Amino acid sequence: MNKKIKFLQVGLGSMGKRRIRCLLHLGIQSEQIFGFDPVPSKRTKAESEYAIKTFSNFKQAVATVNPDVYIVSTPPDKHAPYFLFAARQKKHVFVEATTLADGYRQLEKMQDGSFIAAASCSWRYLPAIKKIGQLVKQGRIGKVLSFQYHMGQYLPDWHPWEDYRKVYFAKKVTGACREMFPFELVWINHILQSSVKRISGLVRKLSDLDMSADDLYAAVLEYKSGVVGTVSIDVLARTALRTLRLVGTEGVLDWDWLNYQIKIFSVRKKKWQTISLRAGRAEKNYVTTEDMYQEEIKQFLDAIAGKQAYPYSFAEDQQILNTTFALEKSSRTGKTCRVA
Repeated sequence: MNKKIKFLQVGLGSMGKRRIRCLLHLGIQSEQIFGFDPVPSKRTKAESEYAIKTFSNFKQAVATVNPDVYIVSTPPDKHAPYFLFAARQKKHVFVEATTLADGYRQLEKMQDGSFIAAASCSWRYLPAIKKIGQLVKQGRIGKVLSFQYHMGQYLPDWHPWEDYRKVYFAKKVTGACREMFPFELVWINHILQSSVKRISGLVRKLSDLDMSADDLYAAVLEYKSGVVGTVSIDVLARTALRTLRLVGTEGVLDWDWLNYQIKIFSVRKKKWQTISLRAGRAEKNYVTTEDMYQEEIKQFLDAIAGKQAYPYSFAEDQQILNTTFALEKSSRTGKTCRVA
């Protein structure tokens, strides 16, 4: 990696600051990192915590810095103008998880191999997810037939330092469940090595949380491989949780995120085996650990340097977003919907 390469971090909220920490951890110097955010308090905090120069105006930032790499960590409904700008300039760009496919078709037409356009796939790098993928690939539970997955965390606990009602994840179009449903499918599909063919389910607002966003996405999914699963995403659970059960022809795999354990039942051995996992390090006020984000950005930087391909495309992301849109259509119509 050229040490003189310059990065513009677009958006200096929680994810934007996390990406700056990733770059610093990977050896990028603070003088190579620049930030843009229209909110003065976010700029001030980024400057004081990471010793970077920031801008309140995007055009001024671009004109002053002439960035080689853009990292887009704005709210999802603001992504497209920034990643399309980077693509038109043939500059490398990394984009956080989204709820919208705005700009994807234009980006596809501009991708000519001269720059890296990377869609986030953070949880594929979680040690537990990587281990589950290995176990499935090794056939430890035989052929996977079905699964059940539940992710939940009470929305006001997501960012306890700010009023949840004022954050993008409380809005209908960029709601937390609408964001997390495709976010989780990125790694679930990867483990299953397949994509969703048909889906049915419900999207609902069940709580009295003061927001327009829905607080439950519950789905039954049929994969092209034949696997059938259920996925429930909510912002209602008063304790953070992610639980997965994979049912196979030769056994069962259970994973409980914050217990840092994978349990496997073997039909042949007729007993359970427990695999303990490393907990990792989390920033203050966060449950999620930093290491997977660091590994993700490292893979992005390696792709820029030509060392290896980035493993997740915008085309894959589009397919997963289509799955989300099909679930929402199913909820409106009461019918099972085919995924485009």
